[in-house]
Amino acid sequence: MTSTEMEQGDSGQQALIKAVFLFLAAFALYFFTHSPALDEIDAVQFAMGVRSFDIWHHQPHPPGYPLFIFFGWIATKFFATSPETSLYLVSSLGGALFVTAWFLIIRLQFTERLAWWIAACLTITPAVWMTATKVLSDSLAAGFLSAELFAVLCFLRRQHWASLLSASLFGAAATGTRPQLILVGIVILVTTLKQARASWKMSIVSASTFFAGCLAWLLPMWFLQSRLRPDVPAWLVYPKLVYGQWLWRVHRPSVYLGAGDWSPHYIGGRVASHFLGWFGLGFGFLQSPLVLAIGVAIALVGFSAYVFSRRGLQDQRFWKFHAPWALVHIAIIFICLGGKQRYYLIIFPLLLIALIRGFLRMPAPWNWIAAALPALFLYISIPLAIENHRGEAPPIRLVRYLEQLYPPSRRKNVALLFVNVRRHSEWYAPEFKTFRDIPSPRDLPEVLESATAAYTDDANVPLPAGWRRVPVVTFRRSIIIHAKHHILSLFLIERNP
Repeated sequence: MTSTEMEQGDSGQQALIKAVFLFLAAFALYFFTHSPALDEIDAVQFAMGVRSFDIWHHQPHPPGYPLFIFFGWIATKFFATSPETSLYLVSSLGGALFVTAWFLIIRLQFTERLAWWIAACLTITPAVWMTATKVLSDSLAAGFLSAELFAVLCFLRRQHWASLLSASLFGAAATGTRPQLILVGIVILVTTLKQARASWKMSIVSASTFFAGCLAWLLPMWFLQSRLRPDVPAWLVYPKLVYGQWLWRVHRPSVYLGAGDWSPHYIGGRVASHFLGWFGLGFGFLQSPLVLAIGVAIALVGFSAYVFSRRGLQDQRFWKFHAPWALVHIAIIFICLGGKQRYYLIIFPLLLIALIRGFLRMPAPWNWIAAALPALFLYISIPLAIENHRGEAPPIRLVRYLEQLYPPSRRKNVALLFVNVRRHSEWYAPEFKTFRDIPSPRDLPEVLESATAAYTDDANVPLPAGWRRVPVVTFRRSIIIHAKHHILSLFLIERNP
């Protein structure tokens, strides 16, 4: 072994030790600041899926997120924890993997100094911190996808089979966690094989490993769901589930671009919610007018310094490799999904690289402005993390409020016409009477005839003539912690005598 190889081995061992330390630190931060209860409907569906994996009844909803459910189920068996705790564990591990993978990526493509800058900022970025502390699949999926990126970069450097096969398996794992990521995983592999000018043998083996890895989660999930519906032909089970979810999505302008009217107002609003949301919600600049002004100033200085400075070969290689998958990922979200910033988790490292690289290229002492970004993130994120950890989300508080009003013996006669909080009611207070589909105004008088009280969480739910909604209480939480249902109101339904 040559001295160069020995030095590289020592450097690799040191990098591994630092990566393990970073992973454990990020995991501890996320796990010990996780939210106290399931924040939104997706989180409840995931917890229900760990208890009983039934995509037909949206436990969870299609496309199923099988690996996220599987890891949560494994945690319940090994640690004898509740579905909630096990999924918090999995989500926190995913967030730690995400941060650590990007530390290794930046260290490989730039310098260790920049890697620490990016890892520190990424760990405390509000969107990353808040997502990793919730029962959502996004952190784990971003972690696996980032691990795939690191593996393919290792392959590009040395072209070892182990790196390529690891990348294929990490891509399959990311897809199994969030099946919507399959195209992004494929683009990463194709870009890598093209840049490496890999042989047909390597390309075929890589593709075969990726799809075999996908089959490893797809076939068991398909089999389990087919057993729940023997009336549906086995070959049609998963396509039917996915198609049903697509039909729900295709008629919602807030979700699917094609469902909108394509007016300037609609397109502008969508662009703002998706891309300006990176900074307003993702970076947390909307916390207050003062924070917004400071944040915008910091972002403008950082991006301007990067754009107008001379970029070297490292930057060119970096963007040449990362641009294809990033553009595909952004396009899929913009076209097919709403503007939730958790969908864009893996884009935030790219934004941070441009910002920090811009700051560090400024002449001394101006380059110390780079410290303003993590300082601002800490100023934003620490109060949010405390509120997120100590205070329950509005859906939970609404259910708790009703639990205090009605003892368990009386809840069976209380009807909840809930649109937003039905799943939370079924999970935390199943004694109440809920409805998967809200009855029509014509049927409501008969359906609620024996109910001693009726409530709704939707100001627009259709009611019979003469009935009215009486506001009871409203619950609020910072939109940066979690945008969905950050404001919820409870209404008492007053019926005609």
